[in-house]
Amino acid sequence: MDLWMAVLIQRWSILLIRHVCMILQVHRLVFHHCMIWCLDIDGGYLFSRTICMTGKTYLSTQYNMHSLYGYSETKATMRALEIIRGRRSITLSRSTFSGSGAHGCHWLGDNHSDWPDMYLSIPGILTMNMFGIPLVGVDICGFHGNATPELCARWTELGAFYPLSFNHNMMSSKAQDPPSLGPMVVNASRSALLTRYSLLPTLYTLFHQAHANGTTVARPLFFEFPRDKNTLNIDRQFL
Repeated sequence: MDLWMAVLIQRWSILLIRHVCMILQVHRLVFHHCMIWCLDIDGGYLFSRTICMTGKTYLSTQYNMHSLYGYSETKATMRALEIIRGRRSITLSRSTFSGSGAHGCHWLGDNHSDWPDMYLSIPGILTMNMFGIPLVGVDICGFHGNATPELCARWTELGAFYPLSFNHNMMSSKAQDPPSLGPMVVNASRSALLTRYSLLPTLYTLFHQAHANGTTVARPLFFEFPRDKNTLNIDRQFL
């Protein structure tokens, strides 16, 4: 009887832990099992808007399979589009995994209209290229907040060299298209985008090479100069 009760309590404990991990929205919860199995990218716990990492799927645990959902959906969507349309198509996803670039492209999510996020876009794009996702970009000028003319002008000049280049922000933010921010942003954007258009043959070649050989489109300097140790920590420049 004692063994039966112990097994019953253990099973109910596991069910309770999974239930708590699924429904609680409070970060930093001091709960041992959720601390182990539900870590999220922000340092809290991955029990918000998903199931706990101990959950079982057909092939394995949620811990092993969670990141493959986006990959599988992108692959299936691209296949369906090609069948329906009968030609090449494109799928843009924020949920990807290593190698997703064979089936779609990626953007780095909802960033902020500030200088640190403009800087972080560079290592983010380089990392995704190393993960096999060459067509990647960010919300130029930022998604959250209100971009200043100076920030948007400089970010547009940088973003003209992203593999995937687009300006995008949320509806509640101020308009950040170049005309809305004034002549300085218009002139900077025109110059940067004309440069991008002049490089389209080069970009097309790089994307063909990425498709055929798995190479990068945006690459860190140490890819080109692997023997130069000075390039290892450079994350404000790229090729």
